[in-house]
Amino acid sequence: MAANPDAHRVCPLAGLSAEAVAVSDRGIPHRRPGASIRVVRPLPRASKGWPFALWQSHISTPMGLVGDQQIWFVTGKGGVGKSTVAAALARAAASRSGDALLVEFEGSRAAARALGDYGDGVRYLQIEYLDSLVDVMASILGSRLLSRMLINHRSVRRLVRAIPALRELALLDRVRDVAARRPGLRVVVDFPASGHSLDWLRVPVAAERFLRSGPAAELCHNLRREVLSPNRSAVVVVSTVEPVVASETRQLCLRLIDELRRAPDLLVANRVPHCPTAQQVARLRVAARQDSAWAALQEVALADRERAAETERALASLRAIADAPLARVPEFYVDPSPHEVIPHLGAAL
Repeated sequence: MAANPDAHRVCPLAGLSAEAVAVSDRGIPHRRPGASIRVVRPLPRASKGWPFALWQSHISTPMGLVGDQQIWFVTGKGGVGKSTVAAALARAAASRSGDALLVEFEGSRAAARALGDYGDGVRYLQIEYLDSLVDVMASILGSRLLSRMLINHRSVRRLVRAIPALRELALLDRVRDVAARRPGLRVVVDFPASGHSLDWLRVPVAAERFLRSGPAAELCHNLRREVLSPNRSAVVVVSTVEPVVASETRQLCLRLIDELRRAPDLLVANRVPHCPTAQQVARLRVAARQDSAWAALQEVALADRERAAETERALASLRAIADAPLARVPEFYVDPSPHEVIPHLGAAL
């Protein structure tokens, strides 16, 4: 009997024999010699009645809520799935209010790729530095035409690309302007990787202290009041449960608290491994003795059991950061869509 392709997720495994383990609709394992190496796992909706539905996701959702802030900054170490979470947050906001905006800065389209065809109600905006700088200079000079002529001058363009912090101020001001034009629009910003994101949030505060007065100081004041205020924006920090990544995430959050006097509004633990119970491992061991086709899945289950203690330590470390709620997103065998991530963000939305 052919396996139901809609009832499975496929996980490639390396280093195994050139056979595939497949599962029929009745849950009876069979082999397909010469096929690519696969381990087939039922999705939750197909699990009822499956004798070898080995484990399901037990996802704890945070008790707290991300606030009603209009702007959500999503950050985290590179490679943790930050852009996918940003796309999921935008998609969830759009499903509730009918409209949301997903923002990326120039040089990146990771969130746009993550959103893919799942962007019903989500508009996408990539903010360019020089265009944003034209708007900032126009507010200071009183003329957009003069501002564009100035910025388009080759020497000036080279200069403004070299001035520290100007890029951050201009792009953040564009976010402020977009949010101000649509007060009810949820704006989700896929921020740079963790080390740079703190600098982005810190620049307007530091620049305002340095400048003290004048148009530039007023710009920084507006950014601090309308964008960086905890009443206006939320900070969502994404991590995985690998010890090094979790440790770096903890350091980022502590720096947020120490340097900016604000804690993250939501922590997202992404790619949390599935942990089979001892009973499920025992059932797998029995199945593997009856049919060697189950041996590969038994190895995966044992490896996940060994990682369980390490995973719990990482989660405990993340939970200990201030009082921020923690959402757990399970490890998918292929890159998940925003639609698949949304349910695991749970009450955080």
